[in-house]
Amino acid sequence: MLLPAKKGTCPECATAHDPALPHNQQSLYYQTRFHMQHGRWPTWRDAAAHCTLAVKRKWFPELRKRGQDIGPRRRGRKATEETER
Repeated sequence: MLLPAKKGTCPECATAHDPALPHNQQSLYYQTRFHMQHGRWPTWRDAAAHCTLAVKRKWFPELRKRGQDIGPRRRGRKATEETER
């Protein structure tokens, strides 16, 4: 059981952020919620799954520069997402 996120924050990660940007993968709330739903721990790729390709192209290189592992690619993705590396 997980209590709802604080009012005014993202219901997925309990952080105030622009809905077009990734969820806070580092949020304990997001990690717990994701694990309860999927049975595994979330990656930055999971946190950005709802984002546009343009957002991913900006975020992923910056996360890698900071030593963050964004997670493996999921099978069956569109060829256009190959550029999100």
